Amino acid sequence: METKITSSPDFVIRPLKSSAEVENFFLLNAEVFRRHDDVATIAIKYRQFITEAPHFRPDQLRGAFLGSTYLGGYFIPKLVVCMGSTQLDISGIGEVTTHPDYRHKGIATALMQDGINYAIHHQHALLLLDGIADFYHRFGYVNIFKTPKHIIVSEDILAHPASPYPVRPATFDDIPDLLALYQRHYRSYSGCFTRTYQQQRHLLNHQLHFLVMNLDNEPCGYLILYERPVGNYYVMEVAADNWPAALALLQHHIRFVGTNSDSPKEIQWPLPLNSLTFYILTDNLSLRSETDHHLNGKWMARPAHLPTLFRSLPPLWQEHLQRYKLAWSGTLALTIDDSTCYFEVNSAGIHIVEHPSNHVHEVKLSPQVFTQLLFGYRSITWAIHQPEQQIPNELIPLLTILFAQEPFWIPGSNSF
Repeated sequence: METKITSSPDFVIRPLKSSAEVENFFLLNAEVFRRHDDVATIAIKYRQFITEAPHFRPDQLRGAFLGSTYLGGYFIPKLVVCMGSTQLDISGIGEVTTHPDYRHKGIATALMQDGINYAIHHQHALLLLDGIADFYHRFGYVNIFKTPKHIIVSEDILAHPASPYPVRPATFDDIPDLLALYQRHYRSYSGCFTRTYQQQRHLLNHQLHFLVMNLDNEPCGYLILYERPVGNYYVMEVAADNWPAALALLQHHIRFVGTNSDSPKEIQWPLPLNSLTFYILTDNLSLRSETDHHLNGKWMARPAHLPTLFRSLPPLWQEHLQRYKLAWSGTLALTIDDSTCYFEVNSAGIHIVEHPSNHVHEVKLSPQVFTQLLFGYRSITWAIHQPEQQIPNELIPLLTILFAQEPFWIPGSNSF
């Protein structure tokens, strides 16, 4: 798949074709985003992380070229994200980079449009990214998630006696246990990515995983640390089944960081506000929680292939209808942009129909409003006050259930 940019007949966006082009991609990325580190080493490590992933395909690395000159590029992996028990094929957008000598010439804009075309061509339901502020909203992306951070004073942790639970580096033999812990603590959240044995092995190869064991030598929690910049570690993801496990991981976190630099005065753990691990912490420690709201930045999404997205909705909405028990029947016509899909709702469930046979209740949403409703980032009560949305009052009880604001979380190890 190659995109010709009409404003410049020689300017094309295409998959990277040679090892030299791939090397340029990762080197430029490191020079732009990690320029204060060892750029060459970072480029090599990130290339290995991306290209050695189990489901990586070469065409997921795409670049803009003027003749043979590399101008910039981006990475577009295929991801499978869970929404309830429904699994959606989506495209991720990462590492969008333009060479400094060619900025402000429309290259990044062309790369973003190419990504939309790529996702639609591959019939992916959505596009997802974790990006800089004030750029991606121009291409239809909206905020869909914010990560709460929980800050704990190190002295408060060290005031507790040492946990009897040992913590050790995870090995490949621990992969089934790591997968089970990941599933137990995060699979119930919409936003969680599916994960295979091979994917967990790949993550273990490239991230620092620590496992905590109980007194019966059974795994009961884990901690994933990521180094950025060099010598500076932060928590990507953590989970604990009980207080001794959480305390052991907290104490290990302080000791590990202290061996590489000064012991931290406080540490930060990212956790859902309704997670077991968060409740364990608040039952045993004082902490403060912070959530940064980045307008038009960080985790954002937009629709891609609308027919695929529409087909994904009935099983998700069926779960919501069964959970909240609303007696409503009829045909809902949902229009997003110029695409309309008809959903028939009755006592047997909800399904798509090509030709509605009864009265149709019409709802029209912009792609941006729809996306934030789908991810539970905003409510129907909010949506009815947004301009140019068509939401009949009599459908508000139904739509409140279909777009229920249920727990959502993107675990840190799912970053791409």
